Amino acid sequence: RHTRYISVTGVQTCALPIWWPRTWPQPNAGTLSGRLAIDETPALSLQGQLALVNFGFADDSGMHAAEKINTVWTLDANQEGARWRWQSRLDWKNGDVYWQPLFVSGYGHTLTLGGTFDTTRLAIEQGRLALAGIADVDFTASIDRASAKLSSASVKGSNVDLAGLYRQLLQPALQGTALADLRCDGRADFAFTVKDGALVSLDTTFRRASVEDKGRRFAFFGLDGALPWHREELRTASLHVAGGEILRIPFGAFELPLETRGIRLRMRNIEVPVLDGKLAVNDFAGSGEGGNWRWRFAGAIKPLSVEQLTTALGVPAMHGTLAATIPTIRYADSVLNVDGDLNFKLFGGTIAVSRLALEQPLSKTPRLTGDIAMRELDLDLVTNTFAFGKITGRIDADVKGLEMVNWEPVRFEARVASSPGEYTRRISQAAVQNISALGGAGAAAAIQRSFLRFFETFGYSSLGWNCRLDNDVCHMGGIENVPQGYVLVRGGGIPAITVLGYNRSVGWSELLARLRRVTQGNVIVK
Repeated sequence: RHTRYISVTGVQTCALPIWWPRTWPQPNAGTLSGRLAIDETPALSLQGQLALVNFGFADDSGMHAAEKINTVWTLDANQEGARWRWQSRLDWKNGDVYWQPLFVSGYGHTLTLGGTFDTTRLAIEQGRLALAGIADVDFTASIDRASAKLSSASVKGSNVDLAGLYRQLLQPALQGTALADLRCDGRADFAFTVKDGALVSLDTTFRRASVEDKGRRFAFFGLDGALPWHREELRTASLHVAGGEILRIPFGAFELPLETRGIRLRMRNIEVPVLDGKLAVNDFAGSGEGGNWRWRFAGAIKPLSVEQLTTALGVPAMHGTLAATIPTIRYADSVLNVDGDLNFKLFGGTIAVSRLALEQPLSKTPRLTGDIAMRELDLDLVTNTFAFGKITGRIDADVKGLEMVNWEPVRFEARVASSPGEYTRRISQAAVQNISALGGAGAAAAIQRSFLRFFETFGYSSLGWNCRLDNDVCHMGGIENVPQGYVLVRGGGIPAITVLGYNRSVGWSELLARLRRVTQGNVIVK
């Protein structure tokens, strides 16, 4: 028996590029130590152990880098004729690796491998990746040596801790996206197969899984069920969702029937409880061609409480019910478009939303555009809702060229005017004072100096207001221009009062502050 030993101690890894492939990221820190035993009788065998201390590497692109890696690698290989049989273990004690888009950090991870190696193929017959605090993943694989490509693989992970998976592996890779700040919980199992370098099947089972955006843009709780997928064959899944919320609007439990085949998926006839109503989704179809997801669906909103909806959205409480038929909604290239108008009934009138588009809906700066037309709204209901002072009558309103970024308006042209027709038109003293305050104080002072202060309500013939928002400034006007400014309320009946506005340009934030002061307890602004 003849055994030879090769030992290295504290070799600087920066010297390794002499033997290191130039296409690999280059070592830039750390030392290498270890011992290799070579036994040539009766057949060649190798046993060895190598340790990397504070190892690091990087490439010029910055897409592949590592630092402070401490690992121990052991190898036991024996020659059997024209092939080798081998076993290996890698103990990852600590360190960080960034291999775009993944970032792996932590300690206590191990990788054990066993298989064969010959002139044509590297086979991993038994592999296990133990990710501390996440899961144990078992796998087999075959790699063609001539092409250096993965020929086949089978991977299975059981009882995966979703919180640990997201925190240690996924979150660093998702920085700068809509999924960068999530709270995850629950467990999952998965298994997938690869043939000829392509993914063929993926089966996932969820157990009480939850995903919640900390910014409260979306959340899904209590996801249970199996989700099978195959590249060529139709698969059917049925998932149960216990509840969640979208943009702070809560929804209840529902079943999610799902059909998949390759990059296509389809869902039929889903009803999601939303507050005290329902959202019906009909024939959802999607595909991921070219890596870009696109989907479409139509549906309806079955009557739900507007009071509950406005409370959930954090806006002044409104009353009544909301119901709507939803035309086809399409999503492609990170833009959501509505084919046709969204029609609602609210405040005793109608609201139509047209040309609605939402870009990057789940990003940190979504952009929404569209037009809104409101007709025959009952002013009594509107002003009571917003504690503005009592006004009876009806109004029409149009908002054209609306643009919102991160749900804050940055541009629009708005017009509010009395609806045509015959109806009672009265306005309270409080409403006059508050309207005057928005356009610049004037009418309120006139009331206090005259006999009009003895009247609680006044007659009017028409009212109107318009605002063009641009560069955070609201350029305002009214029914018509007069030398002193513009008319907001034109008097009519007995007693009658005319309200003028004087400020033609007001900062948007200042106007919102005035509105808040006016509507909070119907406080008169001075």
